[in-house]
Amino acid sequence: MINKSMNVELKFFKTNLDFFINLYLAKKLPQTLLFTGDKNIGKLDLTYHLVNFILSEHERTKYDTKLYKINSDSKTFKQLSKNLHPNFFLISPNDNKKIIEISQIKNLLKFLNNSSFNNLPKIIVINESECLNLSSSNALLKLLEETYSNVFFILIHDVKKNLIPTIKSRCISFNFFLNNNDKIKRINEILDNHYDTLSSDFTNKYLSPVFFSELQDYCKKNDLELEKINLDSLLSYIFFKKNFKRNTFVFNNFFLLIQLFLYKRIEEKLEIEKYFSLLKYFTKRFDDVIKYNLDFESYVLEFKYLIYDEK
Repeated sequence: MINKSMNVELKFFKTNLDFFINLYLAKKLPQTLLFTGDKNIGKLDLTYHLVNFILSEHERTKYDTKLYKINSDSKTFKQLSKNLHPNFFLISPNDNKKIIEISQIKNLLKFLNNSSFNNLPKIIVINESECLNLSSSNALLKLLEETYSNVFFILIHDVKKNLIPTIKSRCISFNFFLNNNDKIKRINEILDNHYDTLSSDFTNKYLSPVFFSELQDYCKKNDLELEKINLDSLLSYIFFKKNFKRNTFVFNNFFLLIQLFLYKRIEEKLEIEKYFSLLKYFTKRFDDVIKYNLDFESYVLEFKYLIYDEK
């Protein structure tokens, strides 16, 4: 379960962790939890710490609740690090398809049917639960409708993506947000403390940590220096590459880049009415592209020829 983005010491959502630990100790932790919020803000990190607390509770090297720190010498930590803990089951999207398939839910059923070797609870974590397709959602729904003894489900959800309402209705939902200071700390974690070296175009308090994670990956893959790019040079490079829809960063973030571009023009007091009108137009156009599966490349090129090239 552990990966490079996870911290042995919890950095954010400590109060939330205390809340869930107290519920668990009082035997009031709901069977099915839904952790929802922006992607890459630390929901999985929080989940990992909660799992470590529960599964290492009776170990000598148990979770340190005062320092919010996992003991790296614990058996639980070592088993979870290799995804080998007998009481833990992790489901994430298949890398090659970016979906959670029904076969993964069938494997979960086998896990639930297996006898426990100890008195510890079974914990199932479904990361990026918005990637459940219709078949896997229906299969999971049948499992969530059951009542289990000493079993907990934790679904982690990107608030910007849809999750089937029947799944949500079976969960107790908790929303997670980072305040502005914590958001910058999280972004600095992602960028190895280089947030202050970025162009002012990107030091916008409304940009989420996932944007910076994807931007960093895009720069690495294209041999761009993150500290040296600004909004204009980034857009120029995107137009030069022409791989609009095939590139995940461009497809996920181009509308956001349009917003940054137009807001910058508005802040510079350049034809304010014109740029507000264009912002409204491209917002509607983007909604239509997503809603009706219209050609994304045409959308990008329309922005280029209509606005960007005339700057």
